[in-house]
Amino acid sequence: MKPGRYFLLLISAVLITACGDDDNSEPPAELTEYDRTHYLAQEWSVSTDDSIDQQYLFIEPLLLRDRIVTAGRNGTLNAYNLEDGDELAEIELDIPLSGGVGGTEDTWLVGSRNGELIAVSSKSNEILWRTPVPSEILARPVVYNNNMVLVRTADGQILGVDIETGKINWNYSKTIPALTLRGSSSPILSRSHFYTGLESGRLIAMSPIDGEVVWDIALTVPEGRSEIQRLVDIDGKSELYGRVLYAASYHGRMAAIDVTRGQFLWARSFSSNTGVSVGTDAVYSTDDRSHVWALDRNNGATLWKQDKLQARSVTRPVIYKDFLVVGDFEGYVHVMSRFDGSFVARTQVDSDGILVPPIVDGDRLLVLSRDGYLAAYSIKESVQYTDEELFD
Repeated sequence: MKPGRYFLLLISAVLITACGDDDNSEPPAELTEYDRTHYLAQEWSVSTDDSIDQQYLFIEPLLLRDRIVTAGRNGTLNAYNLEDGDELAEIELDIPLSGGVGGTEDTWLVGSRNGELIAVSSKSNEILWRTPVPSEILARPVVYNNNMVLVRTADGQILGVDIETGKINWNYSKTIPALTLRGSSSPILSRSHFYTGLESGRLIAMSPIDGEVVWDIALTVPEGRSEIQRLVDIDGKSELYGRVLYAASYHGRMAAIDVTRGQFLWARSFSSNTGVSVGTDAVYSTDDRSHVWALDRNNGATLWKQDKLQARSVTRPVIYKDFLVVGDFEGYVHVMSRFDGSFVARTQVDSDGILVPPIVDGDRLLVLSRDGYLAAYSIKESVQYTDEELFD
């Protein structure tokens, strides 16, 4: 890591702990009653070894065709059958991990806190190679065209690594601010390029073949006198919809960018470190106060806002059928209507909290808690009874 650079862990945005008398942080909203029209039916659950405890480590699982691969900060990889949750593999790497699980059906990739990229065979469960990188890996490694691994490191570098050998083919580096949020956004792939947001508030398009920059634009320009006010990291997930890239930054803006020209289609003030999810008509995001928003995909106009989860460290909303789903710091999963943001279902998965957004696998919803509890759900309509039916 470069000398003089340090991370800011925004407690109010990612972790809420017991409050003392001197705590000035915003209290989390109390959960309120709602008209429950649906419920989450648990299909299976398992306690993995993949805890991150109370650390801010965004270790996303890898969803594959018939299995899900999880990882914990202590260096254990686990694979589970998607149909019934049966454990298929357990691999002890004996190295502290920091980034999410990436890879393919054949090769699984993880990043370490010690600055290593590690490839594991899904067939033999053995390490294929391990490559030293400039610093800690905080983002999930992404595979392009089954042969190139794109890696973001904590010191602002982007690497192109051969998936067969672990050899670094190219390296891109750009100066980043001294103070940043702890985290990095993973690259977003298209057919011939990839796109990634930087800690400086800039978005870049690059060639995965040689790391050449195709375009570079400022999503947000830092403002304010203090380093904290000037935080503009793009740490959350960006999403490509056709030829339009949607992205949001902290203390900055949300925008739609035409990736063929590197030009804005629209932009509006918005502050988020969770990123966006894009549907056919709307862009959804959670802001830095844990308000969930729906914006018009074509112009960024507000369609609705749900503010009843304020200060509950809500994850990025994910689209699940006609609903949006988020997790919070107390381990609740909240299901909302995509059309007006009203709550339709809620369940508590694990009181240790949820940091990684729920994962959608067809009709199945997968939730991983901070303590490594993994559960699969499906959504069902609630049965409505009349008084006569209840007491018959």
